[in-house]
Amino acid sequence: MSEQKSKQLSSDLCLLVLRLAAGVLMIHHGLEKLQDPSGFTTFIVDQYFPFLPFDHILWTYLAAYTQIIGSVAIIFGIATRPAVVGLLSTMIFAMVFHFFDTGLQGAPFAVVEAHNYEFETSALYFFIYLVITIAGSGALSFSSLYKDRFPQAIKAWV
Repeated sequence: MSEQKSKQLSSDLCLLVLRLAAGVLMIHHGLEKLQDPSGFTTFIVDQYFPFLPFDHILWTYLAAYTQIIGSVAIIFGIATRPAVVGLLSTMIFAMVFHFFDTGLQGAPFAVVEAHNYEFETSALYFFIYLVITIAGSGALSFSSLYKDRFPQAIKAWV
């Protein structure tokens, strides 16, 4: 195997691991919202995002299903970039919420009580999703199997 192919395989494996880890871990957050949608709406959406239009429980369901469906999409590498754009938006809201709720908690050098950082987790997910947005899903994805069937303008988003 040439050095170039070896590097490409390494990059694709790294993207696969990143997609699998972020996807599997994020599904939990979506399921958690569906466990008590009215509680999430009351204590998070209503308090920290009162300016959002429509019934606020719709935003809870939108976030939950974005986190579940978007995660499944990135796990399999199907329409990865559109899925990650949705997941990035949920992380922006999570970062805003955690910033207003707990602040930066002295990041990056402070140690917080019980070592439970709130803002940091949302920021890490945000940057993972940003990397996947830029890099795409890689060759080890379902989208690589059907990508050539789409017009050039759409290929980058598949």
